[in-house]
Amino acid sequence: MASGNYSHTLPTMFEQDKDPFIDDDVLNVLIIVFYVVAIGLMCFFGVIFNAVNVFVFFKQGFKDTVNITLFSLAVSDMGSLATLFWSTVCFNPLFAQAVLPVISIDLMHITSGWPHTFFSRISSWITAFVTFERCLCIALPLKVKTIITPRRTIYVIVSIYIGVAACVAPAFYSIRLGPKHVSEVNMTMIGIVYTSDGVFIEGISLLISAFSQLVSFISVIVCTVILVQNLLIKSRWRQSSSSTAKQESLSNRDMKVVRMVLSIAVIFIACLSPTVANIFAIMSIPEYSFYGEYQSIYLILWAISFLLVATNSAVNIFVYYYMSSKFKEILDETLNRMRGKCGV
Repeated sequence: MASGNYSHTLPTMFEQDKDPFIDDDVLNVLIIVFYVVAIGLMCFFGVIFNAVNVFVFFKQGFKDTVNITLFSLAVSDMGSLATLFWSTVCFNPLFAQAVLPVISIDLMHITSGWPHTFFSRISSWITAFVTFERCLCIALPLKVKTIITPRRTIYVIVSIYIGVAACVAPAFYSIRLGPKHVSEVNMTMIGIVYTSDGVFIEGISLLISAFSQLVSFISVIVCTVILVQNLLIKSRWRQSSSSTAKQESLSNRDMKVVRMVLSIAVIFIACLSPTVANIFAIMSIPEYSFYGEYQSIYLILWAISFLLVATNSAVNIFVYYYMSSKFKEILDETLNRMRGKCGV
């Protein structure tokens, strides 16, 4: 293998052809700060936090529909963070500038980009489902347990995984890693190779993925608004002295779960808003792309979006710990047992 500098084929060494909005050197520093350091650290700790979530919800059991949903959310969040963490490795100069027979941006696109999309869309739809389920809990407190059963919840979660997989499967069919001639260095490297109609198929998958993200995001917003309105109404009813109001009101436990889910939904909306804004920007501004005139702005704004997406997937453990007494009890008991074994 002939040695050489392949940095121009890699995402960490940008040289913009047109007048840049951000200087090349400044851009490359920002790329390292955001994509490598900030997102990398958030993903690393987020994977650990979600592994803890998976363990605790598994210990709690799956008789409760919320436990099933939040367990599934932790699994998808862990997958989303793990695949996003791999992209930070691809952006790392130690990897990106290494003399390897691979185009790192192509490798990242296949092994991180689409897998991350798969898991993040699942997380979005599970969040939409759990907010919808809590809306039913408030609107129909006496009937919700017959409508949303553990078995039906499992069916819904499995359907979400299968549905999202069906949306991204065409993209994986259309692209693969293979020998690719790079004219800039006049040599063959490993990069993305499309099938005969691969570009078109991947484009359709991108549109479906973007539409899926927008629909799930809007669903969470609508359910959150309904949740807040009904929560306020039910709170007033709980203050009533009539027996009818007491029967129709939620139990203290259900109210705590509603508030916990509401917190998750609010964090989701706040952290996913920049991603949705970026999707609209891509659809409305042709030059707003990885290779477009606004490349530098595109990279920085998506860095912020990815950092917030990683934050959304990582911080749920704090919501569970402070708002779920059962979660806190199991986690504290496990940590105390571990300290005892370590002699701390």
